[in-house]
Amino acid sequence: MKKLSIIAMLMTVVGLLFWQPQLASAADELTGHSHEKGLRYLISKNALVKDAKGSYRPNDNVTRGEFASYLAKAMNLQETSDIVFKDVPDTYLHAKDIKLAASAGIITGYGDGSFKPNAAISRQHMAIMLERAIDYLEIPKGTSTITFKDNASIIKDYRQAVAVGAQLGIIQGSNGYFMPNKNATIGQAATFIHRLMTLAGDSNTGNTNDGKPNTGDPNDGNSNGGKPNTGDPNDGNSNGGKPNTGDPNNGNSNGGKPNTGDPNDGNSNGGEPNPGDPNTDSPKYVIKEISNGTLVGNQGFATFADAEKAMTKNTQVIVQNDKIVKMSSGYVVTNNYVALKSETINDSIGVAGNTEMEYLSSDETQVKVRLAGQVGYLKHADVTLIPFAMSKGRSYYTNENGEIKHTLYDYKTNKYSSSYVYGKAPSFMKPGEKYYSWDGISFTNGNGSSKGEAYNYYQFLPARATTQYTAEEIDAYIMQKLAEMESTGITQYKDATKKSKLIGLGKTLKEVEAKSQINAMLILSLAQHESAYGMSPHAQDLNNLFGLYVYDTNPLNKKFDSIVANINELVDKFLQPNYITPGGSPGRNFANGAVVGSKALGFNVKYASDPYWGAKIAGHYYRAEKALGFKDANNPYTIGITTTPGLNVRTEASTSNSPLFTYARSGMPVIITNSATNGWYEVLSDKLHTGTAFVSKDYVQVINTVK
Repeated sequence: MKKLSIIAMLMTVVGLLFWQPQLASAADELTGHSHEKGLRYLISKNALVKDAKGSYRPNDNVTRGEFASYLAKAMNLQETSDIVFKDVPDTYLHAKDIKLAASAGIITGYGDGSFKPNAAISRQHMAIMLERAIDYLEIPKGTSTITFKDNASIIKDYRQAVAVGAQLGIIQGSNGYFMPNKNATIGQAATFIHRLMTLAGDSNTGNTNDGKPNTGDPNDGNSNGGKPNTGDPNDGNSNGGKPNTGDPNNGNSNGGKPNTGDPNDGNSNGGEPNPGDPNTDSPKYVIKEISNGTLVGNQGFATFADAEKAMTKNTQVIVQNDKIVKMSSGYVVTNNYVALKSETINDSIGVAGNTEMEYLSSDETQVKVRLAGQVGYLKHADVTLIPFAMSKGRSYYTNENGEIKHTLYDYKTNKYSSSYVYGKAPSFMKPGEKYYSWDGISFTNGNGSSKGEAYNYYQFLPARATTQYTAEEIDAYIMQKLAEMESTGITQYKDATKKSKLIGLGKTLKEVEAKSQINAMLILSLAQHESAYGMSPHAQDLNNLFGLYVYDTNPLNKKFDSIVANINELVDKFLQPNYITPGGSPGRNFANGAVVGSKALGFNVKYASDPYWGAKIAGHYYRAEKALGFKDANNPYTIGITTTPGLNVRTEASTSNSPLFTYARSGMPVIITNSATNGWYEVLSDKLHTGTAFVSKDYVQVINTVK
């Protein structure tokens, strides 16, 4: 018996030796991890792979390049364009995915042409990428009012993205705080993307949840109505005894909520047919007619093409899921920030939410629009189509006491939200009448009849102009303006006359003007607008007057040693090489005219997503002129517009010498300093050049500017 016992013991030991390695091979570093479900989802998408040491690094900070790659692979992005980032060569590990994400408008990079793929990404930067992914996937967002205790710490332009992500349960805070600047880990990024794709209806996430993400335990298979799982994560029903409304085989009909995509669900819409369910006879597209500002009728069609053929009246529209997807005439409004791929200049243009654009046409997948002459396409999820007959309000221009005033309409609240004055009104604008314009140059009345064309002098004055104001006059104006802002009682401007970073800048601005040939008043106007008169947090804490490196998905909180260093960086690394010099630096295409301009031409094409940024900068210049006696406007430059692409600018009034540079596009503003002989204009060179420059008169049209 003793011998048998020994033999049995030996067999047990041998068995354990064979069994334990098998147990170890079944588990890995992700087993039991709090973000295991999301991590394994990324692995299933071939988005997350092991490093050279065989680790998935779930607790390491995720980089911008990695997160862009995760999104591209999870979303199965396919369409690519010629977008290029200077620091993402083709040999970079995630180069293809970064390009796919950029082509989809999910990332847009920095103003200097870089993407910084190896930089760690913070929670707020992740939120803006996720919001764009939400729009790309056409996930309904609704109206979000969620705020966090540290909402003020979230970059203003990102607060909506954070609120949307929180509303949908994709991202969460802790104890009421969002912690926007905290870097996210690979594990957290995986969970965010898993929740996103669950909302999008990806069956590979293993969590239908009626389309809602699991906002509690990442290993939980039930969303708890958006509440965290406070019980046993292994519990078969974490909804406080209520049936799981995400189970398509459950007898519960989702409380009347729509079926988020399972065609086998017994009843998804509280008794109404699911228009997206191929197993029902309900039409996917409906033709409705505009009557007294509302939509009536319910003529259904299975395909967009059938509905389009059936449109016989200008008052008819095609509707899909209560959203207008085709109309005869009207305009388009961006729901949030979008990247418009302009066919006009073959480049991607950032466009802010709430931007009005011309409606050209649409099909079942996209909308063709024109923004200040830039023609491109946007997805239906990115925009709202508004027929003229259903418009509740539009942004408009008026003549107010001889000045042109632009009043903006907020389509989220359906109210007029703000206005600004940016120059003198053109002579054709009559007081008391409203005017409309797609580009800030050509104006119509409410019926669409042309009323005139006007170029605002300050908006289309090339940067190489020299202001006639001295350093002392500029300093005096700065103090006058700061006192005015301080007197408003607005908290941000408290003690502005003592604390503003603009104080005493006159000498520096004039020195930059002399050395770099960039208008001192233009730089001041840019600083006033971007830094809230030198009182913004970036200006006060980082000596950053111009929002340098404060872009899209990852604003860099770079601190400058001084305001002078900040101005030099603006000039040497942004304006001079990329925005003023024709052609820009290699691999970049920011030079669209050396003026602040609009989305049609100038800095505004690429510098800011606000389509009225250039006009607002011009407004600062105009108000300075008004306070100082219009010395520049009373002795103005003559401005012309080039009329042909490929126009050469030369150092002599002859074609015998090599071009100094070439304007790739037409419509570029130039300063004409003299009418030279033999059919040439003498002009100020947009390329930094101390000598004279000449251009053929045949290809330049002198314009009348309003000043």
